[in-house]
Amino acid sequence: MKALRVKLLVLTTCLQCRALKELLTEHNVEFESTDVDLLFKDERDKLFAAMKDYNEKKAFPVTFIDQEIIVGYQKSLILDTLGLN
Repeated sequence: MKALRVKLLVLTTCLQCRALKELLTEHNVEFESTDVDLLFKDERDKLFAAMKDYNEKKAFPVTFIDQEIIVGYQKSLILDTLGLN
């Protein structure tokens, strides 16, 4: 099985974001993570504009697993998508 590319959009103050990172680390899943609240305003505005189609409410965390997008901390769905359930 090929390795899946996992990227996260998170907030530094978000408990669900922290739980997601811990979950992935516990399952030895490599991931890239962007702390959205630490981006400069213009970068953050561009990101929010790009997110509008799949995350209009600007909810976090956002998990990208290859072409799949999962908004919110949906543990079972994330594990299923990674083939870990």
